[in-house]
Amino acid sequence: FGSSLRFSLICTDGHLVQVVVVAMPSLRIVLVATCFASASAGACTPVDSCPKLSDGLYCPVNDVTEHADINRDVKLIKDHLKANDYTSAKAVYTGGSFSSKGGGIMRTLQALAQKDMTVNGKYTNVFFSGALDLYGSIDGIWHNYIIACLDDTGFCAGKSHDFKSYIINKCLIGVVTAYATYELGAAVWKAGENMTADDEAAYAWDEGAAFHIGNIEPVIGDGYTGKAPGNLYSPYEFNWKRDDDFDDGLSTHAAAPPTLNFGLLNVRGTYNAANVASAQLAMYKIYSIAAIRSALKYANKAYNNGTFQEKYLAEGWAYWRSASGYISTVNKTIVQQVDALFDLSLTDMPADTDCTIKSLLEPMYPDLGITCAMVGTWKDVREISGHCLATACDDTGNSATLGDSSTAWVDMCKAIPSTSESEMENSGFTASVAAAMPLSILAIFF
Repeated sequence: FGSSLRFSLICTDGHLVQVVVVAMPSLRIVLVATCFASASAGACTPVDSCPKLSDGLYCPVNDVTEHADINRDVKLIKDHLKANDYTSAKAVYTGGSFSSKGGGIMRTLQALAQKDMTVNGKYTNVFFSGALDLYGSIDGIWHNYIIACLDDTGFCAGKSHDFKSYIINKCLIGVVTAYATYELGAAVWKAGENMTADDEAAYAWDEGAAFHIGNIEPVIGDGYTGKAPGNLYSPYEFNWKRDDDFDDGLSTHAAAPPTLNFGLLNVRGTYNAANVASAQLAMYKIYSIAAIRSALKYANKAYNNGTFQEKYLAEGWAYWRSASGYISTVNKTIVQQVDALFDLSLTDMPADTDCTIKSLLEPMYPDLGITCAMVGTWKDVREISGHCLATACDDTGNSATLGDSSTAWVDMCKAIPSTSESEMENSGFTASVAAAMPLSILAIFF
């Protein structure tokens, strides 16, 4: 087809627009995507050049860049809170910043938090319905807590900056986690309705992967191996951080891309309901493990050897809540007991709370389809003789596995052949020339 040059321009609203210049022997076509024309995800252009996500492995069959961009909003809110700017943080939460739905309409974290993730019962999503049953209303899951801390009202009135910012930042990870499960549920429904084209069930599945993984480029590493880079602000990175903490257990972040890929392979073309259900369940297990690990770790850190740390109470409460609704579908009473141990009105954390949580949750592992070995032990206390968190429980009689996965990545994320800018200068067109052009131009023939 000829050679091409791809680069990015920054729109006046701060978003990136991808520009592709394609040169052919007898005709040169400059394709310039407008700021809004490429905002809504879908088929990739060219069809086999779909952008990958932060992990660098999962290959979506749709361009879900804008969906993944919601994690950039999570980062931006954290940046505003770091500067003690709650007004700007709230503006991002309610109005959005990076994730466009097209036509100038922004996807917002508030809308995600307030979404009925069953669409009036149309989709089956036990991850969400469990949380709804446990906490009584959609707003009662996340939104009420986020907005109270943004506004310094209700339970958050007068709380420390650390407490408020931890509630907001960690709740947003829970919001995006839940929305990833919503998209996976949508994919299951669409596939069940024989909507198995790439722009149907696979599109929804890709969206779920995009929300989970995000697309921020890691500042260190390859986005998959080694330590969590610390700049992804996605559920994927939250899981990765707990993997680092519980490094003798299942590497949940590493398990997610092959699991999601297995689901994708089985919603495309020929729908294998059992395989897709297995992949969906495996993601629920991954989220459950991260929530359990967080409850154990942050109960201990909130106690802090007798010097109560309010911010870690907030962190433990929010991260546990990221999957507590789903875990409650196994035993609601036990989950309510753990919830009470993370009551946000606490002014002290008993020394044995971490051990109590461990004893409450471990009997639930077989019914959750996870094992003691998967959860692992927290490395910070592993060498403390006699500490309850230093040893894993006994898996006798529990042979649970995460589920099937696949590293047969879809081959639709090929790089667009490119030429250097110096080569393009021979045709009189460079990135700097394009930068001076109006973005409303879609094609120029010269």
